[in-house]
Amino acid sequence: MDGSLTGDKTKERLGWLDFGKVLGILVVLLVHAEGSPGPVTFYGGMFYMPVFFVAAGYTFRHKEGETFRAYLKKKAKRLLLPYAGTSAFLWLFFWVKDSLLAGTPGDLKLLSVLGIFYSRNQMYTMAYAGENPVLLNLLNAPLWFLTALFLTSAWYGFADRSRWKYVLLALGAVMAFLWHYGTKLLLPWSLDAVPLFACFMAAGEFLREKKQEKLLGELWFLGLLLVAFITASQLNGSMNLSSGDYGHSILLCLIAGTTGSLLVFAAGMWLEKKCPPLMKLCSLAGQETLTVLCFHMFLFMFIRTGASLLGLPAVLTQILLVVGSMATLTGVGWFWHKNMKR
Repeated sequence: MDGSLTGDKTKERLGWLDFGKVLGILVVLLVHAEGSPGPVTFYGGMFYMPVFFVAAGYTFRHKEGETFRAYLKKKAKRLLLPYAGTSAFLWLFFWVKDSLLAGTPGDLKLLSVLGIFYSRNQMYTMAYAGENPVLLNLLNAPLWFLTALFLTSAWYGFADRSRWKYVLLALGAVMAFLWHYGTKLLLPWSLDAVPLFACFMAAGEFLREKKQEKLLGELWFLGLLLVAFITASQLNGSMNLSSGDYGHSILLCLIAGTTGSLLVFAAGMWLEKKCPPLMKLCSLAGQETLTVLCFHMFLFMFIRTGASLLGLPAVLTQILLVVGSMATLTGVGWFWHKNMKR
C-alpha cells in the first residue's frame, strides 16, 4: 500500500501519472503558501484538483467478483481512515495547545467538530450574502478532498456496476448542475459536486479503455488540447472546487480541468523519455501525495514561525514552505509506508 491519493494501482507505476499528481500537489502547496505567480495560480488552479480525479479514473478497475461492499471498504481504508486520523490529530493538537497556552480547556471547538463531520470548508458558496463561517478551521481545509474522492469513487463504482452506467453518470451531472444553479448551499462531503467530479474520472477511464495514450505524444493533438485549455480557462475565469466555485460555467470548468490534466500527463510522458532520473523522484513523490495533502498546512505553521523568528524574507519563506513541506512529508510518508510493510 502506498500513500498516493488516487488509490487504485496499475501493475507497475506509471511515471507520467505520478508526474501529474506531483505537479497537482505542488500547485496546491504554491496556492496555500500564498506566493505563486498569477499565471501559476490561475492556470494551475484549473487542473490541480481535477488531475487527481482523472488519474483515479485511469487507474479505476472493476475487479471481477469484487462486491460493491468490498470496493467501498477498500476505498474507505485508503481515504476515510486518513481523513479521520488526521482530523482527530489536528483537533487534539489545537485543543491541548489552547488548553495549555490560552487557558480555555472548556472550549471543545464544536464548530471545528461540525466542520470535520460536514467536511466542507464552509456551508455556502462564496456568493452567499449571509453568515458563512469557516468550518475546517484547524489547518485541515485540504481534507475536504478525501471525502469528495471517496464519494466520487463510490458513485463511479456504483454506476460502473450498472448496464446504464453512462445514463446514471449523465443524470447525476444534470442533478449537480441544477443544484449548483438553484441554491448556494454546499452539501456535506461534496455531495453536490460528486457527479461533476465523476466526469473527470470518466475522462481518465476513457483514456485507458480506448488506449488513447499515444495521442498525448502527437503534436496536433497537444495543440488542440492547449488551445482548448487556454480558451476554456480564459472564458471561465478562476475557480475553487472546494467552495463550489466553478467559474462562469460548469462545462468550461470540466473542459479546462480535463484538458489541463491531459497536458500535464503529456509533459510527464515527454520527461519519461528525456529525463528518467527526474521521473524516479516523481514516482517516489507521487506515492506520498496523501501525506503531503493531509499535513502540509500543519507543517506550514512551524515553517512560518521559524522563518519569522529568523527574519527571513517573504520569498525565501514561501520557497521553504513549498520545497520544505514537499521534501519533508514525502520522506515521512516513504519512511512510514516502508515500515508498515514489515
